Amino acid sequence: MAITVYLPKAVPGESLEKACIDAAEKLGYKAKSKDEFFEDYHLGSVHNHKVYYETNIRIGNLLPALHVRGIRKGKEQNYFFIWKGFPLGFASEKKVEEYLRAVSESLGFQDT
Repeated sequence: MAITVYLPKAVPGESLEKACIDAAEKLGYKAKSKDEFFEDYHLGSVHNHKVYYETNIRIGNLLPALHVRGIRKGKEQNYFFIWKGFPLGFASEKKVEEYLRAVSESLGFQDT
């Protein structure tokens, strides 16, 4: 299941990535960040070109608790996605909310 998480204001993708990783570690999870790329081919001289798309983070220890998707480095953004449920993560709704509070705190947003 995908959950869209809206931020109160836009932040740089690099700041969001750091906040997501810090929040995971604060809750005792390991976090592994991975940059995703598209691969383009140009005909004529036939060469390929990799284009950065987004950064995704797997959060969990032995089994994944959840996945953060949609972080765009080099851009300001005001939303990202949490993916949970089989096979992407087994975090309860309560754990997801705890994680999002920790992300909010790490970004300096007040919990309302």
